[in-house]
Amino acid sequence: MNVIVVSHESDVDGVFSASIALMRFPQSKVFFTSYGKENFVRISDLIYREVIEKSSPGIVIFCDLGLNEDMVSLIAELFEFLRSNSWSIIWIDHHPWSLKALNIFGDNEDRNKKVILDKSGNKCASELIFEHLLNNNDKAKYLASLAHTSDFLLKDQFLPPLPELIVYYKTTPNFYSRLAKLCSKISEGILWDTEMQADYRIYTGLRDQAKRDSWKKLQEKVLENGIKMAVVPTDPYIQTSLFSQEIFQETDLDVVFFLTKEGKVSIRRSNSNLNCNEIAAELLEGGGHAYAAGGKIRSDPLNLNEAVNELEDAVKNSLKKKSQ
Repeated sequence: MNVIVVSHESDVDGVFSASIALMRFPQSKVFFTSYGKENFVRISDLIYREVIEKSSPGIVIFCDLGLNEDMVSLIAELFEFLRSNSWSIIWIDHHPWSLKALNIFGDNEDRNKKVILDKSGNKCASELIFEHLLNNNDKAKYLASLAHTSDFLLKDQFLPPLPELIVYYKTTPNFYSRLAKLCSKISEGILWDTEMQADYRIYTGLRDQAKRDSWKKLQEKVLENGIKMAVVPTDPYIQTSLFSQEIFQETDLDVVFFLTKEGKVSIRRSNSNLNCNEIAAELLEGGGHAYAAGGKIRSDPLNLNEAVNELEDAVKNSLKKKSQ
């Protein structure tokens, strides 16, 4: 059977999800992507080409990718193309979905397309992949537990610095081939080797300089309700979840926005009264979890004052809607 696996490119959970799927279907063609229309168009085009090249049915497995409302029409067209070519779809995810996004699967009784979601907020995508595709495999179970540790920022077991290695690979021109190679290694049970160590050694020097620069650029603001936020112009070498922990340890901030030169924003919180995904919903292409989310700003990312004002409004609007 032909199998295409599409997973999130930015973190351990996405890579481990694909690795577990690869263990279940070793013949899989694995692709990685991130959020945003441009990324979903790219991955859709890759799927179109793969399906056209095959002369027999297959299955597409989406892992660790939420479906935002603005992507529904695009994905609906892809689903119709797959159905007409006798391909089926399984979408496995742990992000919050809107009713509009869920409606693309109908009543979920259609055997050609199925969505599997965790609504508890307690599982990562790798755990769902393990449970539904390979629940009798101890190695897959262990990988799922490591992904859970990474995704929920726990310190309950040792994990090699894979989150930062993935960040480093994203800065290289052969990112997708490196990520595919990493996915293949992990599916074979190789979590760290001398090649990864050599790459990581290069990365740490770049990361440490980037963090020093970001600390200097951090701009803090106190909102009228006492919420303390900061916007941090960030660098591709920074792993935002880990850096946010460092920032929260050194400050009394409630929420931090990591802003790239392209206007992409990663949101992290230390105050449980704030939900990152609700703040992200006020931005372009926003989505994620209560504790970590992201999106894009509408204003000029190079104008820090404008960016701070827009993100301040996003916090205020999310709190206003929460209180209604």
